[in-house]
Amino acid sequence: MLAERMRQLAGSQTSGMRNRARKLRAEGVQVVNFAAGELDQDTSASIKTAAHQAIDSSRTQYTETLGIGELRERLAQRYTQKTGAAYHADEVGFTAGAKQALFSAAFVSFQPGDEVIIPAPYWVTFPEQIRLAGATPVFLPTAHRQFQLDPDELARLITPRTRGLLLNTPHNPTGAVYAANVLENVAELVLEHQLTCLFDECYDELVYAPATHCNIVKQVPAMKARTILVGSLSKTYCLAGWRAGFFAAPQPVVKAVANLQSHNASNPCNLVQYAALDALGSVNDTFVDGIRQQLHAQRAVAWEWVQRIPQVTCVVPQGAFYLFPDVSGLLGKSFKDQRVGNVDRLAELLLEHAHIAVVPGSAFGSDRHVRISYAIPTEQIVAGFTQLERFVNLLK
Repeated sequence: MLAERMRQLAGSQTSGMRNRARKLRAEGVQVVNFAAGELDQDTSASIKTAAHQAIDSSRTQYTETLGIGELRERLAQRYTQKTGAAYHADEVGFTAGAKQALFSAAFVSFQPGDEVIIPAPYWVTFPEQIRLAGATPVFLPTAHRQFQLDPDELARLITPRTRGLLLNTPHNPTGAVYAANVLENVAELVLEHQLTCLFDECYDELVYAPATHCNIVKQVPAMKARTILVGSLSKTYCLAGWRAGFFAAPQPVVKAVANLQSHNASNPCNLVQYAALDALGSVNDTFVDGIRQQLHAQRAVAWEWVQRIPQVTCVVPQGAFYLFPDVSGLLGKSFKDQRVGNVDRLAELLLEHAHIAVVPGSAFGSDRHVRISYAIPTEQIVAGFTQLERFVNLLK
């Protein structure tokens, strides 16, 4: 009964581990949920008020496919300020989360026979979306360079079939942030080979000094014609469940995405659009600053604790809110006669015996790592790492 395309498609492991942790909590088990890819606090009062006002104003009708005009104007202004390039309302769109923007961008840009290069590790959904578009993901390893992209290694992967490159900075799951000179060198390759660049910057506001986020169009203005920029309100504004994403792209791409979205979603939720309009205003700058400061403090706690875990190493994250420690030193050991054969089994044992939910690196293309989110209360970070340390010390 299933289409062939679904036979190789698995559900998101990040969502799966998050849901398992929630189920155990509902059953009364005290689980530390390091698997969550969202912040642990409420959105701002201003954003909630905007949503209430939209409800009270009976905003129950369809809207334009890619968002109300006022919101698209606000997004165009945001991208113009961010990149220094002039963006107009017909070059941007609003979607039901960045995930929909990324899927639509891949679907309208790539086709069977195309290859799309993705730095690895990668967010679990990237290669699946490329495959659903009929194209083939090609992976560029980065773990040997502390998750930094090497333009020379990228160049060696480009073939006559290469049509695209998918970049994510700040990076999920590693926390890496790509420097300006790296993006400039990458842009040269994109322009030389006439590739399409999907540039996911959903964590752009969540970067820790001395690192800074760099936008590839700002670094190389000529990239505007070859880049699809994708952003989100989910992380910075604590709106993960509201599904609020957006993108900027050349007009033909925007029109194609509008045609696609008109058939699969009609339009994003209109109530969320009015909330997003408020979120993008300066009234929420203080709220965002508070989020960044909170995550900076939580990162410091998590980093201090991860260094205590025997035979575990970790690269310091420069952005987002994840640690991606190398746990290969634990593999092959046993916990109460149960062998830790791989990172998937390690994640299972941690959930069962230590009551810690982590996402195995296999979800992100790595058999050596696990992802740990520190966007949870500090006391939970301490409790989780305490349980992790106790578990590791019991391995034989």
